[in-house]
Amino acid sequence: MKINPITILNILITIFLIIAIMVIVLMIKNKMNIYYISAAAMVSFLLSFILYTINKGVTMSSHTEEINKYKAKLVYHQDFFTIATYTQNQIICWSEIEAIFFISSPPLDGEYHTMEYRIFLNKKPETVRKQPLKWYDKILPEPRQEKFPMVKIDDYYNVDFNTFYPSIEKFLLTEKISSAFLNGTFGNDVKYTQKQNEIIGIPYSKPLKTTGFYKLFDRGTYADNGSLKDYRKQATEI
Repeated sequence: MKINPITILNILITIFLIIAIMVIVLMIKNKMNIYYISAAAMVSFLLSFILYTINKGVTMSSHTEEINKYKAKLVYHQDFFTIATYTQNQIICWSEIEAIFFISSPPLDGEYHTMEYRIFLNKKPETVRKQPLKWYDKILPEPRQEKFPMVKIDDYYNVDFNTFYPSIEKFLLTEKISSAFLNGTFGNDVKYTQKQNEIIGIPYSKPLKTTGFYKLFDRGTYADNGSLKDYRKQATEI
């Protein structure tokens, strides 16, 4: 039977806590120096705090809720959609979208997402701030804007990432396209074989396709330079 390590830790801390309390009682009965009693009391308090933190501390669900509070949510309407974050709302009209590209790849160091939409607009999106700018944001110059500004939606920061593709199908695309690009697979191809009573997987040396770069939508407005021009050259059209 497999024993939970947390259970073992609880038992050990409880034993040490009982010993510490018994030592305090003996010290008081023998009228020992107050400093020794205080030290033993501090040890007891520390053990109690650790025990409480392990069992009643911040749960994973509340931790996840706190993280999701700062993530972006997508809200759709007939003429526009909104990227709502903790600090601001970005309002993007469907008619202002110039092109949409989709990228899938294993996450880089410091990243958590594997899929991302990159949306080029023909004008800067309207931004409604929920909180005032910080003082340093007011004095720093704004980043240089390209002719076609880009907005990103990824599968980590945007909690309802999976709703974006059905929405562009409904509100933007005039022709239906295959959604196979959403089924990116990472890792090595695996050959399954039976060994005694078990089926085991042995990775091939040949890796599966780990990246994808697709163009989902494009109005075709001329771009003489910038990211949009480069994306059009590199992306696979679906």
